[in-house]
Amino acid sequence: MTERITSLQNPQVKLWRGLNKSHAQRVESGLFLAEGEHMAGEAVKAQKARALLIEDSAREKFRTLADAAKGASVYYLADHVMAALCDAKTPQGVIAVCDMPGENALLPESASLLVALDGVQDPGNVGTVIRTMDAAGYHCLLMDDKTADPYGPKALRASMGGVFRIPVLRCADLPGQLRALAQDGYDIVAGDLHGEPFYQRRKAKDKLCVVIGNEGQGVSPAVFAESTLRLKLPMVGGAESLNAAVAGAIMMYDFLREKAGY
Repeated sequence: MTERITSLQNPQVKLWRGLNKSHAQRVESGLFLAEGEHMAGEAVKAQKARALLIEDSAREKFRTLADAAKGASVYYLADHVMAALCDAKTPQGVIAVCDMPGENALLPESASLLVALDGVQDPGNVGTVIRTMDAAGYHCLLMDDKTADPYGPKALRASMGGVFRIPVLRCADLPGQLRALAQDGYDIVAGDLHGEPFYQRRKAKDKLCVVIGNEGQGVSPAVFAESTLRLKLPMVGGAESLNAAVAGAIMMYDFLREKAGY
């Protein structure tokens, strides 16, 4: 199906405009927007695009992408309509409309390398964690209700398409979920200023979950109580702490090195 839209009053346009602006509207509709050539391309490649929105003036540029969007509706938008939908400062003329994963998704049975986000509020950090997980071969992301929405525009840009490959599970009771994982043989790894030196740690279990806490407060007491491996990254310079996503990336890659023998 293809359709041309020229009015901002079109009901579909009104729905799409709300998706970039409101987490509540994304949840209510079950949709999110993957904006820009790279993100829309990743959505189409992953067969996650329900619809493809293309600016009129960019029809030829994205003809191949439109042809590849099997099963997706294609809408050609007047330039001013596309501009109203875009969050990026320099719009690229294409957006994929995608289904949000269900809130009741289950942890994949084969998932052994996990990350949990505990009150991470910066969407850029959330997206960067997903991108790092995608690069390092981690299997699933757990997150509490206080963590920023991974399907908002800033988080999506930072994820660089990783959101289409990394399952994301919202946990109403993150401490309870981590407790269950520990009982199932996972190490629950948390940062701790008084913890074991990171590079002198004991070998982690084959299954583990790296916990990344809030940017200002760190890991919450309830989540910290469920940790089985408490580690301190070395801070030999003047800085007192690391960015949450950076600290998480260091830990993720060093556990990958440990397990894969790099």
